[in-house]
Amino acid sequence: MNILIYGAGVQGQYLAHVLNQPENNITLLARGQNYKRLNNRGVVLNHYLQNKRTTDHFNYVSNLDKHDNYDIIFVTLKYSDFYSVVPSLAQNISTNIIFIGNNTDPHKLRQTVLRQSITHKNISFGFLMTGGNRGESATTVIRFNAGELKVSHLNGVIPFHNKLDAIFKNASIKLTYETRFEDWLMSHAAMIIPLNAGISLKHKYKENQKQLLSNMIKSYNELHSLIEHSNYNIVPKLQSTLFKNFKWLAYPLLKLIINIKIMNQIQGSNSEVNALYKDIKLLNKQTALTTNYLDEMIIELR
Repeated sequence: MNILIYGAGVQGQYLAHVLNQPENNITLLARGQNYKRLNNRGVVLNHYLQNKRTTDHFNYVSNLDKHDNYDIIFVTLKYSDFYSVVPSLAQNISTNIIFIGNNTDPHKLRQTVLRQSITHKNISFGFLMTGGNRGESATTVIRFNAGELKVSHLNGVIPFHNKLDAIFKNASIKLTYETRFEDWLMSHAAMIIPLNAGISLKHKYKENQKQLLSNMIKSYNELHSLIEHSNYNIVPKLQSTLFKNFKWLAYPLLKLIINIKIMNQIQGSNSEVNALYKDIKLLNKQTALTTNYLDEMIIELR
């Protein structure tokens, strides 16, 4: 299969690594210094929990030409960057695209691509269960087992699922077809927005971490209630129980999480958190619920 991975950050590099099989012809699209580094040294990954290093070599490009034809394009960018690459994807002749990553309005993103496209497009979505950060000499990847890629077409079967199955046939990573993907994406956003805000602010609250944790818990309470009142189901159900009701249990758990060193490795960017937050705020207009504590935390990040 002829595969383009559009974006060579942690997610893109790890996806290329696990799909590096003889039957897969993989091209990575990178820009700037990252493009130069990858051309010079290849994809060098430090697998944090597995305590090993791997090096892979692929084709590298810095642009997507209109006539470049791929069986599947995996877009592995931050949510805040998705829309910036829509014109390039829309003008390209490739048919099958999967946007991988956080996403609080996949239908809007799909329609944006389709409106601008010059050819028919199948737009699906996915989430790669890995984290990490990119360095000059190597990229650190944090994963459990071989990792997992959740994919969905939102409604119905992914039109190109046969190609997906062939691509992942001999890969170590788990491929999961998620039937309740919109619920899952919103539930995941409800988890990471207060968490990332709390991690970013913990140094500011160094002398009063109890206040920060209290604000985070109240933000979780607000956010989970808002999402449920917006006709989404929190999955798994335990997440709703934990972060909407049991404050006494959430407090020690959050204190442990934000102070674990590994969290600094997988923390998301403030630009992505803000993009997700903007989508979440649109739900306030549809309900009578507010997110005052979450609003205050986001304002502090800016």
